[in-house]
Amino acid sequence: MKRLALILLVVLVAAACGRGSEDSTPTAAVMAAAVHQLVTVDHTFAQGPPPFTEYLVLETTDPAAGSGQPGAYPSRPLDDSERAAIEAVLEPLGPVRWIDDADDWRTDDLRPTVEGAVILGIGEPDLATDTALVPVSLWCGGLCGTWLSYRVDLVDGQWQVSGTEGPIAVS
Repeated sequence: MKRLALILLVVLVAAACGRGSEDSTPTAAVMAAAVHQLVTVDHTFAQGPPPFTEYLVLETTDPAAGSGQPGAYPSRPLDDSERAAIEAVLEPLGPVRWIDDADDWRTDDLRPTVEGAVILGIGEPDLATDTALVPVSLWCGGLCGTWLSYRVDLVDGQWQVSGTEGPIAVS
């Protein structure tokens, strides 16, 4: 039994070391849960699967996610674990492209420059022990966008969206 416990401890430590210091919190998991909810349920096209052909994701946190107005958090690059978690929920739905500036990917009439694509922004999560608020944004045209914050809760060891909190903006 001691040998099994020692092996398990070695595996857990090795896994933790392989993730890097930026994965010391569940930030990646709460971001991924919010993005999944946004593109599969609240994508602004009523019911059905997401209509997007490609996912253009900001490679930094978006201070305007959630409200459409710059928020309290400055922008920072998404770390490798956050990017990997977001890619894991989006890649089954279509190709993912990381972008620096959303404005560079909009046409003059405010549509994404890639036909059928959507531009996604993820704000800095406000994280507590077993709950988080995650601001997100989805932009698919001048009259196709949404900004909101999801409440994401730890349920049976998994981060799950339990609803929205605060204002919701839709264009």
